[in-house]
Amino acid sequence: MGRQHDQDTCVTVHLPYHPSSVRRARHLLAEDLRRTGVRESVVDDAGLVVSELLTNGLVHGSPNADRMIAVSWCLRPECLWLSVVDGGSVDELKAVQLNDHALSGRGLAIVDHVCDRWGFERSNGTRVTAELAYA
Repeated sequence: MGRQHDQDTCVTVHLPYHPSSVRRARHLLAEDLRRTGVRESVVDDAGLVVSELLTNGLVHGSPNADRMIAVSWCLRPECLWLSVVDGGSVDELKAVQLNDHALSGRGLAIVDHVCDRWGFERSNGTRVTAELAYA
């Protein structure tokens, strides 16, 4: 697992392309945000969003060349920026309408509900990003 900090208070962790990485990413994110004094409700929301984005990447994406998946977060003045990058390629990502009978497919709808904005881009894999206000 690699971890980088830059001057913009950003962190990137490279985790194994494995379901156990969801728990690890959530733990690292929460630990880092608590250390910087972010409110617990924001820590909880951020953990939920990273879990959903990472799970989505693991289920629908593919590993990068090193069999890893990257998770990043940046504490910016206006929001917490979250990102997951896998080695796959998608043409479209959208939140589906929630219903009481679906057994899966709620991840991006949850992200859409919790976050102020989210989106994706394809460049050396698929990067899904989300912005969460914390002020």
